[in-house]
Amino acid sequence: MNSTTEKLPTLTLGNSMTRMLDVPARLAAAVVGGALERTSSGCTIPPPCWEPKHAGTCNLTLVPGNKALLRLHVMNCGWNRQIVSVTAIGKLAGWISFTPTTLLVDPQERATIVVSVQAPEWAKAGERLSGPVIVRGCRDHFVRVEIVVADCTTAACCDFAIDDCADRVHHWYDHFYCMRPCNTPRRPTTAGARDG
Repeated sequence: MNSTTEKLPTLTLGNSMTRMLDVPARLAAAVVGGALERTSSGCTIPPPCWEPKHAGTCNLTLVPGNKALLRLHVMNCGWNRQIVSVTAIGKLAGWISFTPTTLLVDPQERATIVVSVQAPEWAKAGERLSGPVIVRGCRDHFVRVEIVVADCTTAACCDFAIDDCADRVHHWYDHFYCMRPCNTPRRPTTAGARDG
């Protein structure tokens, strides 16, 4: 028996094992390919219900020491008074002040929160900063603020309309733990009484 005939069963066994090990990789590629096809056809799943809802992005170019304004016009879509507050997180919080920080919005009314953004005197041209301004009411919303420090100022004001409404629609992709309504319980003694 020569050496070529001895290696033939070993090669056949090796090729069979290679094909067997290649099957999971091909299966995974098919699954990923199918998933990519499904998302490209418009069937995307939105962010989870517990994440703040994106209300827009404000792009600002500021000279060191200059201010810009964001006006957040918050609409209470509900039939109960709603407490609305605003905050910022991260490095952006040090560059921002709010007027007011918390307010009480009556049913079906709109109120405005003014956010003032000031680039510090020590900021250098070319420096970039971004972060969220978070509005908490019936639901949580956020406005992304993108700041570029430059030698000249461009846009100095941004306006955002935020409809603070309860999400009463339950979708197939929602999580079971998501709270939907934004109702404050009424005491029986206030039924029929004028509110406010």
